[in-house]
Amino acid sequence: MPDPLPFTHEEVPMNTTYIQYKGVWDMQDLYEFVASFFSRNKFKFYEMRYIQKRPGPFGPETYYVWEATRNVEEYYKFVMNLFLHTFDTQDVEVVMKDGSKRTFTKGRLWIQFRGKVEMDYDKRWEENAFYAHLKNFYHKYVIWKKIEGIWWDSMYYKVFLKLHSLVKERLKMESEGYEHRAFAGVR
Repeated sequence: MPDPLPFTHEEVPMNTTYIQYKGVWDMQDLYEFVASFFSRNKFKFYEMRYIQKRPGPFGPETYYVWEATRNVEEYYKFVMNLFLHTFDTQDVEVVMKDGSKRTFTKGRLWIQFRGKVEMDYDKRWEENAFYAHLKNFYHKYVIWKKIEGIWWDSMYYKVFLKLHSLVKERLKMESEGYEHRAFAGVR
């Protein structure tokens, strides 16, 4: 049963999206690309976890957990979580067009994108019961449309879907272009 009072939530999540890829990719380039995307968009980028399992018969499994946060205003911030799972991987030397050799990764890649808009991230409005009720009123009657219509849309179209499309483009999974570029002023 859905929560009858969604106004009291401290975060508004995005739909989780996934990328599944099988082929050859440059893991170092993907890492640097995602980190530079977040730094260009004024996010703080953290590598929360890096786990490499013992190699099995088809190759090692590696888990990456990345988080990026951006404090947009005093009251709300954007949070993006990326979970990468590589398995059946092998290092492959590839000869580039100019004759140089580079090491790429061959295997399977699974990426999960999660995002949310988090309100009152400093927990200033939870010091006592009066502030909690005031926060509930503020969310319900003052800024709920702004949360749903402006902050969430801005995060979803300008950051979340844009990064998803750019990663797919980086992995050469689709042609160049970003289908949501006309939404919310994205270029």
